[in-house]
Amino acid sequence: MRDPYSSVRIAVVAAVAVLCAGAALGFGRITARKGEVVTLSVGSRDGVEAGMRGDVVKAVEAGGQAQPTIIASFVVTEVGEGSSQARLEKIEAGFEGDPMQGLLVAFDEPLKKLEAAPPTAQATPLPAAREAPPPTAQATPSPAAQGTPSAAPAPRLPDNPVQLLNQADAAWDRQDWERAAELYEALLRVMPDYPMAVKRAAAARAKVQGARPAQAEARGAADEAARQAALAQERRNLPVYREKAKTFLNGGNWNAAVEWLKKIAAVDPSDAYLSSVMEGRRHDAEQELAEKRYDDAIRECEAALAVSASPAIEALRGRARTGQVNSWLAEGDGDLARGDVHAARAAWDRVAAVDPHNAGLNERLTKLDWVKIPAGTFQMGCVPADNECSDNEKPRHQVTISKPFLMMIRPVTVAQYRRFAQATGHAVALAPAFAQGDDHPVVDVVWGDAVAYCSWAGGRLPTEAEWEYAARGGKDGLKYPWGDSISHDNANFKGTGGRDQWKYTSPVGSFKANGFGLFDMAGNVWEWCADPYGEKYYASSPSVDPQGPSSGSSRVLRGGSWDFDPKSLRISFRGWILPWGGCDSGGFRCVRPAP
Repeated sequence: MRDPYSSVRIAVVAAVAVLCAGAALGFGRITARKGEVVTLSVGSRDGVEAGMRGDVVKAVEAGGQAQPTIIASFVVTEVGEGSSQARLEKIEAGFEGDPMQGLLVAFDEPLKKLEAAPPTAQATPLPAAREAPPPTAQATPSPAAQGTPSAAPAPRLPDNPVQLLNQADAAWDRQDWERAAELYEALLRVMPDYPMAVKRAAAARAKVQGARPAQAEARGAADEAARQAALAQERRNLPVYREKAKTFLNGGNWNAAVEWLKKIAAVDPSDAYLSSVMEGRRHDAEQELAEKRYDDAIRECEAALAVSASPAIEALRGRARTGQVNSWLAEGDGDLARGDVHAARAAWDRVAAVDPHNAGLNERLTKLDWVKIPAGTFQMGCVPADNECSDNEKPRHQVTISKPFLMMIRPVTVAQYRRFAQATGHAVALAPAFAQGDDHPVVDVVWGDAVAYCSWAGGRLPTEAEWEYAARGGKDGLKYPWGDSISHDNANFKGTGGRDQWKYTSPVGSFKANGFGLFDMAGNVWEWCADPYGEKYYASSPSVDPQGPSSGSSRVLRGGSWDFDPKSLRISFRGWILPWGGCDSGGFRCVRPAP
């Protein structure tokens, strides 16, 4: 079996080529082709003899790069002193008509007499390189060839082409295909004209690819064997796990026992001891459910489910949850009947946390969150006794709200907006730079977010006229919802004092309600209205259900806030901002049709 690529020849040529910019020492080139006969540029003085064999190499475009490729083999037939002739024996498909002139030829064996290298090449001594015998079928594959991962990382690739070749040959000999492919491919990056590197790189890479399914199968078999061995060991450990669980259960420490019960369940889900423990839990939960101790029944079920899944216990927990929700609904009904709004909300919030789509919950929350505003007529704008009015609050004019509507009793809270975001996937509001509780008004909400929330809640933002009508609470002619003077006992505005002890937002409903039962219509947070802002809109506003100007870049804000002075809390004060301009003092409330 011939070895067409002597490492001696390749090593010498590699080193000289690096130094001499590709001089093909020890190789030859084709100077002419006639049919199946080619003339070579080397002859007897170069060590060529009749009968020598070799290959023709050409750079072929592949994958956007020129790759050295063997396109034909040859045998020397006639030898002259400075040239020789050879017969082409095998030509690869597609290259039959190639003129081949100037192409590199690589002999299967080193030439006996090499041309003298240029002085720059001679200045660098070359290390000895060994002959690389081809692998035999009888060789035993190394662990790397068999797919066993090496504990140590692959060594660094050398920079010297001779070292690359030597290491590549060594990897080839020991059938370490992954390493051989890596080294031969590295050699080709330096010396792309070497046919042996081309052949062996491709062959080694093919070996690697071909071995992968077997390697994966072997790894899978090894993993399964390891799993079975571990499972067998766990079965032998079952008595220990049972004793550990018993010890903790006898000591009343269920949480510690769970760890050992889970181990038993993982090894043998039908274990008799485990089944008895789970049945005990199920029995206790059934008893607690019968006694309407819903919280305890749910805890029993969840304790059992922490060990392993059980459809029967899941169903039992569902029954207990239904009973729990119904009891909370009834509890809130009783609290509201006694006038304890906060207790009713607490009970119904518990329902919302575990069953937000409960059929009876929305109706009950409406009783807490909305109040009916009757239809009516009022004077909108600057009141006669107010000397702080701006021009946009004038002229004072009569407006009729023709239909009753429901309005949220308080501004939308942090908790309410969070539930909306969780239910719809809408972005949560940005957190302000100060701390807020769940019962504080949500802030940093742009106009579009407020519109989206109100739509989800079954309503919309109020018009500016609806907002002012509701804020007056049936008391026409006043500067503020409660009268013509203001103090920190009335509302949350800039500064603190009296009832107002909040530097920033306060819990909604912290101050007295107005005549319609609405809280925080002055102070705490600004509130978005539906209308575009019109500076002189009052001069041409319709007298019945005005909707605001037909266009405008800004939207109306009303009510003042925690960081503004009392002037902005006057009922007639009109603020405005671009609709995407959320701020940490701006919130909203919604309206919807009255039933």
